Amino acid sequence: MDKKKLRRAILLALPFVIGLIGFLISGKPLLDALFSALSLYPLQIQDSPPNWLVELARWAAPVAAAGGVLLMISRVRNSVRNWLIYRKGGSVAVYGPEAEQKLFLEQLEGRGIEGRDSFVRAQRYVLLDSEEKNFLFYRQNRQKLAGRDVYLQCASIRPMSVEDANLRLFSAEETASRLFWKEHCLYETAKSADWRLKIVFIGFGRLGSELLDFALLDNVFSPKQCIEYHVFSPDREYPALHPQLANIEDKVVFHAEPWHQSLALLEEADRVLVLQQEDQTALITDLLLAAKKPRICVFTSDAAGAELLEAQQRLLLYPWREIAQKPEYVLSDRRYDAAKRLNLRYAHLYSNVPETEENKEAEWVKLNSFTRYSNVSPTDYHEIQVLMLRSEGLPTDPKQMTPECMELLSELEHMRWCRYHWLNNWSLGTPEGGRTKDAALRIHADLKPYADLSDQEKEKDRDNIRLLFSMDL
Repeated sequence: MDKKKLRRAILLALPFVIGLIGFLISGKPLLDALFSALSLYPLQIQDSPPNWLVELARWAAPVAAAGGVLLMISRVRNSVRNWLIYRKGGSVAVYGPEAEQKLFLEQLEGRGIEGRDSFVRAQRYVLLDSEEKNFLFYRQNRQKLAGRDVYLQCASIRPMSVEDANLRLFSAEETASRLFWKEHCLYETAKSADWRLKIVFIGFGRLGSELLDFALLDNVFSPKQCIEYHVFSPDREYPALHPQLANIEDKVVFHAEPWHQSLALLEEADRVLVLQQEDQTALITDLLLAAKKPRICVFTSDAAGAELLEAQQRLLLYPWREIAQKPEYVLSDRRYDAAKRLNLRYAHLYSNVPETEENKEAEWVKLNSFTRYSNVSPTDYHEIQVLMLRSEGLPTDPKQMTPECMELLSELEHMRWCRYHWLNNWSLGTPEGGRTKDAALRIHADLKPYADLSDQEKEKDRDNIRLLFSMDL
């Protein structure tokens, strides 16, 4: 029984307990006292109360009974409403903290069903609670959820690692990071700075890790770019877990000193991103006082604190958790569907697999987590390339691209492909037997600059660009 349910039960039973004690004190036998205390609820006591405890219970019991009746009516009304939404189709049951649940339901515009203490029927389910509670709910109701799409918030397991076709994991940190670099694309800023930028992170954690991953994979604009990412955080896990970072053209520097000891760097920065969530308002106040020049982007999950900071013209507030938990992103399968279509197209081109809906899912199931993400990553970066072409007024139809444009896009795609492998700890190497790669040893013969590739190898990157721009992603 959860706390809210227990609290209601206590309030309903309290007049009975008080009345029982009062009747026992007055000298009534136990059975008579039990009956008399129970009779207080429907106002059946006729005699004058023997003491003040019974008097108190006599007034409290009908109020508690009325509250119970109203609660029962409310539950029946909600059950009928939920049944009607379910029968209409397209229903989504939402479980989680009250504030997040309420916001999500409001955005569903009549399709949402409030998940409370028990299981409710719906076409789809969204679990916004802690990982522990979400997985517990999923395990306890697995049979009832069979055949239903379940969207479960989880930060510790990568979404592509799950084998259950109907279970979709999502992470607010990952979703917000992926969206941020597209909503605030650095292409124009980098171009005006001759492809040399300095980005500062204050704070890191899981959010910073995801944000840096997507920055390195999506902020790929020019073969001669040099973007520096400076991280002020005691966190040292990221560089330890990514020993191939030095191979990436852009620099990643983790600073041991606190940010206020490197104010010159902050003044030079093209972007300052505040990722620290604890004591954020105090941090922003100090940052605004100490640094004069930079525009500061604050990743805030505190709506109240955001309102206080909004008046500052130098601040760009990014409510990352609220954005990431929008139904349009949580319930969207467009990103994964694009990756599945891309994988199927490769299977068709290289293994003559027919391009059918059944084969799209069948070929996807064959892939491991690394390979699934290797199909998602180019579709993510494709959106950046589209933004770049549109910014230059260039066509996105591969048949209309100039050879120079095709070659540039191919080289940038190769840069991204290399970075994806390096971030997953692959390295340059020549496998035995004349193969191109060895997945067990994580070595690949093509992890080298685009200029060093053979024309045959470059043609694979060109084919990739033609494929992505022809698929209407």
